[in-house]
Amino acid sequence: MNAPLTMLWLTPLAGAAVCAFLARYGALFFSMLFAGLVAGVACGQSSGGVLSVVNELGPVWAYGISYRLSADSLSIGLIALTAFLNLICVAASWELEVPAGYWACFMALASALTGVFLARDLFFFYVFWEATLIPMFFIIGLWGSSNRLHAAVKFFLFTFAGSVFMLLALLALVSAHHRITGVWTWDLAALDATTLGPVAPLVFWGLIAGFAVKIPMFPLHTWLPDAHTEAPAAGSVMLAGVMLKMGVYGLLRVALPLFPTLSFEALPILGGLAAFSTIYGALCAMAQTDLKRMIAYSSIAHLGFCLLGVLSRTSQGLTGGTLQLINHGLTTGALFLMVGFLYERAHKRGLSDFGDLATRAPYLAFFFGFSTLASIGLPGLNGFVGEFMALSGALSVLPILAFAGVLGVTLAAAYALPAFQAVFWAPAGPGSVSAKVTDLNRRERAVLWTLSLLMLWIGLAPRPWLAYFEPALRGLVR
Repeated sequence: MNAPLTMLWLTPLAGAAVCAFLARYGALFFSMLFAGLVAGVACGQSSGGVLSVVNELGPVWAYGISYRLSADSLSIGLIALTAFLNLICVAASWELEVPAGYWACFMALASALTGVFLARDLFFFYVFWEATLIPMFFIIGLWGSSNRLHAAVKFFLFTFAGSVFMLLALLALVSAHHRITGVWTWDLAALDATTLGPVAPLVFWGLIAGFAVKIPMFPLHTWLPDAHTEAPAAGSVMLAGVMLKMGVYGLLRVALPLFPTLSFEALPILGGLAAFSTIYGALCAMAQTDLKRMIAYSSIAHLGFCLLGVLSRTSQGLTGGTLQLINHGLTTGALFLMVGFLYERAHKRGLSDFGDLATRAPYLAFFFGFSTLASIGLPGLNGFVGEFMALSGALSVLPILAFAGVLGVTLAAAYALPAFQAVFWAPAGPGSVSAKVTDLNRRERAVLWTLSLLMLWIGLAPRPWLAYFEPALRGLVR
């Protein structure tokens, strides 16, 4: 068994163990080591600018369970996002007075997420999928805000229930393959040719239920606002930046390849829910008075764009929707971090709690405004590229869904820009806590400069990013 891919998920797991003794210093070292390993794998496997597919095979156990890892550009892209945001979270949390368990949970979460994106044996895929729940449960429940226990339990119950549906679907799929061939296997490639007959719709919709909860897709989204509102800022970054991407990744890696016909037949339903999510999430964001809750609802809308592109099964839609997964991780991650910086200073995050911050904290105003413009899809920044291509793909399949998505883009400006104006440019009211807010320090500025430059790079030169993902998605084009 080769080592490089295995080391990708073992390195942050080892970091979680070391954090018990070295706390933030262990987290920083292993976060940097993890990011370096990911960069090495990406560069070492690149040939002519295209990432080749690399496989690792291990022993086969009972019922066909096997240790099988594989990495293509889709996997490595999302693992790179995981490593990058994990390092960002460590840097952003550096001055927090938290115990060693806080740092260990972030490293364990990075390990489990990496396993999800690498596993090609569906048993291990499910194990890694479930493993992500544990560290995030503790991140929310131990280091969140005042209502953290309720939010942590709600997060766990919703996502665990979705995982149960996914497990039942996988068991039905594996059992059907054994009934037909006489061979037990959980290998995704071997199961691709399985003919399920009349149980196929049940298996397909079981998988969709598991993935839809994680995205989250309306009406299975209600856990998300509470989880984001109560989680610490870094927890929200990993939750929105990477964990929500697991659902879309499951569609791309499992549901769409295994059930191409059923996914096409379900397009009006799933595409309609995705389009509705873009509008519903934006309308709910408009109604919020809490900055963090507003950004949480905006995530529902943004993931709707990703889904529209992916479900279109067109080349434009797939690459645009996948790139939007990266874009959302960068822009929403930056916004959640800045709300966290505000809360650390003033212990408030309501829209009416501030005012006139642009003169008091010009760096914070600049980065918040920049990230807001990227989030609503300003041309020249990263959000525009992904949303435009996702909507273009949807337009060629179901035009009415694309028009609904355009309405979602308009509504995004209707909630994001007034919120930015209220916090940074409106006169401070009598209950304002703006006097407590100091501007960003060097560490915080360095974190946000890094995120902002990536947003600008993708917005001005998206072609290399799109070309990077295209080979892994080519087989899904209808």
